[in-house]
Amino acid sequence: MDNLKQELAKRGFEVVDLETYNYPIDAIVYEGNSFQISHISRNNMPQMTSGQRANYGVLIVNAFGKSINEIEDMLRTRYYSPLFDLN
Repeated sequence: MDNLKQELAKRGFEVVDLETYNYPIDAIVYEGNSFQISHISRNNMPQMTSGQRANYGVLIVNAFGKSINEIEDMLRTRYYSPLFDLN
């Protein structure tokens, strides 16, 4: 994850430690089964009045098996592939 953090920072993302950061965040990137939903506090949740973004909430991305370019695209577009393929 350290390499991923460094690469995201190089690409212009502000990378913080979720367990110690007490301010709103836009996304969480984790790897494998290491994410605990309990790490998200109310302070991390963006409020509807705090910005111009149409989609509020925290995007959660599992980086396992994804390239840095795929992760960057997901963060910039706020789009993650659907959980189920209905076709």
